[in-house]
Amino acid sequence: MKKSILAIATAAALFATGTQAHVTYHEPDQQMEKNLNVYGTGIKDWEYSKFARFAMVDNHKIHYWAEIPAPAEKMPMKKAAKQLDVSKITVPDVVPGNTISMYNLMRDRAEISSYVIMNKKGEIIAEDYWNNSKVDTKHQLHSAHKSFTSMAWAAVEATGLVSADEKAETYIKELKGTPWGKIKMRHYLDMTSGSNTMDMSREGWHNWEMPDGNVTDSSMSTVAGYAGLVEKDGKLVPPVQAENAKGITRLGEYLELYAHNHDPEWKPGEKYQYRCLNTEMVAMALVRATGKPLAEVYDEYLWSKGGFNNYGAMYVNQDKDSIGSGAYNTTTRDFAIGSFIMANGGKNWKGEQVVPESFVKEVVEGDPVVKKAWAQISYEGLAVPTGAWYKNQFRTLTDPETGVDFSMMLGTNGQVSAWDHNTGNVIAIFGDYRNHTGQAMIHTYFFDVIKPLFKRLADEQAAS
Repeated sequence: MKKSILAIATAAALFATGTQAHVTYHEPDQQMEKNLNVYGTGIKDWEYSKFARFAMVDNHKIHYWAEIPAPAEKMPMKKAAKQLDVSKITVPDVVPGNTISMYNLMRDRAEISSYVIMNKKGEIIAEDYWNNSKVDTKHQLHSAHKSFTSMAWAAVEATGLVSADEKAETYIKELKGTPWGKIKMRHYLDMTSGSNTMDMSREGWHNWEMPDGNVTDSSMSTVAGYAGLVEKDGKLVPPVQAENAKGITRLGEYLELYAHNHDPEWKPGEKYQYRCLNTEMVAMALVRATGKPLAEVYDEYLWSKGGFNNYGAMYVNQDKDSIGSGAYNTTTRDFAIGSFIMANGGKNWKGEQVVPESFVKEVVEGDPVVKKAWAQISYEGLAVPTGAWYKNQFRTLTDPETGVDFSMMLGTNGQVSAWDHNTGNVIAIFGDYRNHTGQAMIHTYFFDVIKPLFKRLADEQAAS
């Protein structure tokens, strides 16, 4: 769509040369949009699972986006003395008596674009790049983004600007006068706020194909630039919304509309139900408490301190709003560094505290509330009824039989960054699985790939 002169001038002012602190704001790459259009997709529906192999790599380039720069001091990327050859590892296949190599399983069946395996020292044990991705390629994190938002929360909380024990209305004025405002931020961090119904979606939206209803709705992400921006009356605004969300153009307006038209369906802490609304409460609280757009919160409190090797990219709208639940793009190595920090008690490669050790301990150990809430209603609790929990926007799975206990960031197409509690080994995977989170993806990624790899690494390291 052609922009008016006024809209072009507005975009240029906001994005082409827009810089706040270290963050730079950019316009979409129209050539990449045209290249995707050839395959029947683009900014309007790029996130549909059937387009995953085309649209996940360097996906920020079709959006208005914020560039969060790599810090001057980067974590050194060294190869471990002993490398792991995944082609030499075999696991049982579907056909009885057959085996499949881990290499073929990861590249072909799991539709993985890239992976990095790292030890607790931060040395790379193995990595591969497929689907024409490279070391510096950025990949869409989808919901794995939530864990980075939680890490940013922890870093800001350490300064005293926010607290998990404060009520949400302390930070988000739009929630005042609603039950949502009285809920403590801790329940939003743990997805035990009582949120469930997500019904402000445009007609025909794909709904992420989740087993237990909408994890989000189209209006929440669209209002923050997820589906790009269009011109209206000489201004750039998010595109068309749902019938019950027309006219909203900012994330704060979405939260206000939602809060005044819905009630929590359970008491805080009673049930775990995975809903993106929870993360957006956390992200908005960060924005309001710091007085900065989310991208600039990341820059100041997380990305500049963690030793990340490349820039991160976050979708934005006309006001530099971003969702905190699925708008981030990073390299595979930086995805691994996120878990490296967690595996090392919240410290970067120099031993400097990035997020509090207490935050990491909460994730790894869980607590009675989240453990009880886990299996009350969510399909995840039905699939893994014991030994698992969701805490601080991370999932944790324990397995007494194999001794492989790990926590992870997780995205809907198989974006996984996990660390083994016992060894500190890290596995970061960017998957383009063309079937959103469900039984096939969960079994393929967790039970066929991640657990066997963690077990193999632990056994080899124990024997050396």
